[in-house]
Amino acid sequence: MLSAELELASIDARHWRNWWRLLAPPGALDAPRWAIAIVERGQLLKLIGAPAAPYPGPAHHDAWAKQLGVSALLVIERGVIAQLSQEIEAALKPDQDYVAQGLVALKAIKRHANKGLWTVPSLLDVLPAPSYEPIQRTFDLLVPDGSALVMYVVENDRSRLHSSIIAVKEGGDITRAATHRGIADLVPEAALAKDWHKQYKRVLAAVEERYAKPSIACFVERATLMKVLTGPSDTLAREYNAKTVIIDPVPAWLMGLFGGAAVAAMLGRGLAALLPASVQARAKEVATKISPWSQLGFDPIELWSRLKHFYR
Repeated sequence: MLSAELELASIDARHWRNWWRLLAPPGALDAPRWAIAIVERGQLLKLIGAPAAPYPGPAHHDAWAKQLGVSALLVIERGVIAQLSQEIEAALKPDQDYVAQGLVALKAIKRHANKGLWTVPSLLDVLPAPSYEPIQRTFDLLVPDGSALVMYVVENDRSRLHSSIIAVKEGGDITRAATHRGIADLVPEAALAKDWHKQYKRVLAAVEERYAKPSIACFVERATLMKVLTGPSDTLAREYNAKTVIIDPVPAWLMGLFGGAAVAAMLGRGLAALLPASVQARAKEVATKISPWSQLGFDPIELWSRLKHFYR
């Protein structure tokens, strides 16, 4: 998925930094409070990131995090640190890409979840640890080789771009990545931001000329993106229909997701009571069949619905 020879060029440091701010939970940026506790046989050996306080044991980690005044807490048995290191090093291979290496580490960590390693919030209980191969197959299914993925976020006052990314997929991997700086001579940033609903087509043409033809491109203002990230599952579909989010080109699988999100939202908002049971069952069946996530073994949208309250 990520080439070992990934070419990063024309990177705008401000855009790169703003992507981090968009993807990180707001609370982690506004008041980054976390702590790491190393314990052994029920005794606290070291506490990093918070003043020392008596360790209450695994059954009381949530209350202890509140007492420490932190929103994220990692508690790990000293012996598990060495075990994790050995397990991860034994499973890593020189030719694995970065995503595969990350999954190796996640699987090892999950094996010790609640057995010598605990987190607050309990994210390890929610996060899946799929194999690399189904993720690669899904990526190949959704994004054709020789195409570009494009994402632009515009500041709410349209004074400039907030963040941007242009990524090229070749041979199953992302091989090149850039920000708007790579085409700024063809499409000036200020003019684009001011009238992005009309100017975005110039971006598509410039990306095709300089990188590859986009297979999916998304343009949105920052406030709208936050609504999509934190709102109900059909928010993206509704914003797309309202033209506050522009996706062009929009692949067929994404249109299918929009339909599935609408069906799921309708059934989840109590409107299902107005439909016969047979119609409800058929609607759920359709919403499931149009999902492109069948090879993953989990639904990323459903996973996000379980995680987004942490993000908020």
